[in-house]
Amino acid sequence: MKGIAITLVFGVLISCGQGKQDLSLDNPKIKMALEKRKLTYKMDVIANCQREVFEKAKIYVDSLIAAEINFQLSDSIVFPPKPIKPPSLGPIIVPDTIKAKPVF
Repeated sequence: MKGIAITLVFGVLISCGQGKQDLSLDNPKIKMALEKRKLTYKMDVIANCQREVFEKAKIYVDSLIAAEINFQLSDSIVFPPKPIKPPSLGPIIVPDTIKAKPVF
């Protein structure tokens, strides 16, 4: 009976000594888990950024295609050139001989 009690006490003491773990960044398990979470976060941020850039690029390309179609359609319509403005003859002088007549 004494042997069983000593073995039991010895087993409890050994298991209590192993219960303390290093919870700092020096622990390789913690360091590995932290690196894994950093990598996952970085990949998520890059994926979101690429998705946003892709959506903006789709809108930009769609507007470029629409502008090109409009240009091709308007290219077939030929407008005459704007006429040249004649030179000015000077100020217009109205003679004072025109007088307003009464209405009634």
